[in-house]
Amino acid sequence: MEARWYYLIIAIGLVCPSNDALMAQGNYRTTTTNFTITAPDPNLARRAGQLAEQYRKALSLQWLGYEIATWQERCPVQIVLGPHAGGETSFAFVEGQKSEPIGWQMKIVGPADRVLDAVLPHEITHTIFATHFGQPLPRWADEGACTTVEHESERKKNHEMLMNFLTAKPSRGIPFNRMYTMKRYPHDILPLYAQGYSLAKFLIAQKGRIHFVSYIQQGLRQENQNLPGKPTRAWDTVTETFYGYQDLSDLQIAWIAWVRKGSPTDARSMDAFVSSANRQPATVSNPELGEAATSNLETLTSRSQILEHSASWYAQKSQSSADAPTAPIFPNKILLPSGAFQPGSTFATDAFEGRNNRTRGESIWR
Repeated sequence: MEARWYYLIIAIGLVCPSNDALMAQGNYRTTTTNFTITAPDPNLARRAGQLAEQYRKALSLQWLGYEIATWQERCPVQIVLGPHAGGETSFAFVEGQKSEPIGWQMKIVGPADRVLDAVLPHEITHTIFATHFGQPLPRWADEGACTTVEHESERKKNHEMLMNFLTAKPSRGIPFNRMYTMKRYPHDILPLYAQGYSLAKFLIAQKGRIHFVSYIQQGLRQENQNLPGKPTRAWDTVTETFYGYQDLSDLQIAWIAWVRKGSPTDARSMDAFVSSANRQPATVSNPELGEAATSNLETLTSRSQILEHSASWYAQKSQSSADAPTAPIFPNKILLPSGAFQPGSTFATDAFEGRNNRTRGESIWR
């Protein structure tokens, strides 16, 4: 079994920083139970340390139903202030062992408020999933779920991007039969983020976060069994079991109908939507989209019925492995250069030999 890299998760639990230190170049360091925070301001470092532990605990409980154990290795978190929010996280797993990730590395960038209420919880959610699953999630599920814990302003941006992507001509939406089988980030990466967030929000609104995690976990188990037939057979099966949709095509049709209705998440709207015997999209248009956008979504809905065998509304751009940026390798971990985390980039790292164990690394960026 391959060893894998994974991401950070957001959990909420109060642990006071245990050590503060002034570092070179005006940076300050705070150490907590699970994190070592480095920031240009001592107050920011301390606050980030407190929130990191709070997020780690609370989001563990929300997503998993239990609090993940204290890591044997602290996760270094570097905070850099800047005008735009973003982050990157890397880690590795030892091959053949069910153990916690190793070689944590996290860098978060942005205005102080977005660093604390958007990027930090997003990246910590990656680490929680990494610890729980012990293997990478599907790209859409990992990034989509992590985006749901961000500040409302960031979530709104993702929804606005989604509407632009879906209503563009040609549309930049990703067919579910393709999106579910993506193991790496596509070259056109922003639609994956926006669509993954929307689908995660749609599924979570129906049965909650813990059910969503169980759905992904069972899908991965069946996918790892290499069942014969079409590539999405495992996900078709678990989607019907966990959510009642016949297959991914049926789920896609329902999701588009939900998006066209304004993506409601209140209990009454979701109950009425799910209980509807006919999963075909309603004909009522969404006035917020405008006639042209609504018409385009109508077209996408009709196409979605054949997307199980077609990628008619998304021509995926790929990037050869030769174009992927290289990463310096250190004992038991891989650190990717900051250039590897720019939107639209694709990267992959080969397995490498450690001193005693073979590990494989993957880096995650938001």
